[in-house]
Amino acid sequence: MAFSDPVSGNHTLTLSSNPPIFDTYSVFEDNLAPTERTSLSKDAIASNAAFLNGFVSGQTLAQIQKTFSSFYPPGFTPPGITNPLTHMHAPQYQRWSLELQQAFGADTSVNVGYFGNHGVRELVQNPSANAFGFGAFPTELCTSTPVPPCADPRFTGVTQLTTSGVSNYNGLVASFRHRFSRWAAGLFQLNYTYSHAFDEVSNGGLYSFTYGSSIYPQDPNNLRGSYGPAEYDVRHSSNANYVWEVPVKAALGGRGPNRLVDGWQISGTVFARTGFPYTVIDNSEGQALNKNNFFGTIYAVPVAPPGSGASCGAGAAYPPALHPCQPPQLSEDGVTPNPNALFVQSGCETGFNAGHLGPSGSCINGPLVSFAQGRNHFRGPGYLNSDFTIMKNTRLRENATLGIGFQFFNFLNHPNFGFPDNYSSDQAFGQISYLEQSPTSIVGSGIGGDAAPRMVQLKAQLQF
Repeated sequence: MAFSDPVSGNHTLTLSSNPPIFDTYSVFEDNLAPTERTSLSKDAIASNAAFLNGFVSGQTLAQIQKTFSSFYPPGFTPPGITNPLTHMHAPQYQRWSLELQQAFGADTSVNVGYFGNHGVRELVQNPSANAFGFGAFPTELCTSTPVPPCADPRFTGVTQLTTSGVSNYNGLVASFRHRFSRWAAGLFQLNYTYSHAFDEVSNGGLYSFTYGSSIYPQDPNNLRGSYGPAEYDVRHSSNANYVWEVPVKAALGGRGPNRLVDGWQISGTVFARTGFPYTVIDNSEGQALNKNNFFGTIYAVPVAPPGSGASCGAGAAYPPALHPCQPPQLSEDGVTPNPNALFVQSGCETGFNAGHLGPSGSCINGPLVSFAQGRNHFRGPGYLNSDFTIMKNTRLRENATLGIGFQFFNFLNHPNFGFPDNYSSDQAFGQISYLEQSPTSIVGSGIGGDAAPRMVQLKAQLQF
């Protein structure tokens, strides 16, 4: 089976946000506070005024720069632009599946299925189409007589939209369902999924799915080099749910008043999965390359083949004896490079997947290494959560029932740790500083409330 998905409307809006209707500027090396004599905001305002004036009067870049030289400080910053290819395509997906179902009597069934899909023509954003001075990019900006390869000086960041991404998914899903009624009515269901999802860019480069991910390919000239586990790739995932009408009266030998012993019910859910993947990123080097019109992601370069990419443990979450997911880049003195570091020091990259060994700032003479980390090679902590509810339902009249009970969110009070700091240039590299929020808590998910610990809610409901 095949189907298509239209190109995101969000990206069609970017075309109406290009110069001269909507101008964006990347300015550097000035004061942050707008009240200073010169500041980043004033630089952007001055560049915008010069650009609009030059655009209306048909000036060239050289003429705008000449006019701008009378301003203080001199130096015109061109705007950025978003540019799709001439021919854009809607994503297309092929899906296939095979499922077997087997019933064991009237109350038990088992389902086993294989599900797969292959995506083509998926959206990819390249925010570094005009980058220079790093890796395989042009070495410099074009002069007044352009001699390619060189970067276009009329713009800073150029974001190019293409539909060249691919993705693949394969998953095995098993489900067990049993309805029981010997002592009391109840239902139990268990689902397990073993799967693997691959792509070069997840979510079409729109939004990050996880904390430790990148929405852009590392090398825009080698899109397939970013082919790896998708942000939402979970190798093992299981969930279970149950409902049981507790036979209190039967357990008491049929004794007791009906209003007290009838209508007891317990229910709950259990979720468990392995960790989401993440990439070790040299954020400091990436930001330094913004001046070269590079706005993508720099993967930290391993000092040796990266190995198995083991997942994080609870020891990375600031315990008395810290065990970060990744060895720190610096020794305890905070200056000397750690000989056990798995990645070259920040700023020592010479290109994608290549760099020099040695302390940052003086590594140019160090040994050259060239190893590909690969996208999403490492794994964050796994996740386990269980909710539990106990209710007492009492019939008030023929068509009305009152239910009172307690709901326990994160019933086991199990801490689920978040992603480690995946920026190799950070002091807290490899350490976990937060807990994952439960998507089934009282306060909801993703709203900033601390929904990680156990929460208890009194519930009352009237059905009629």
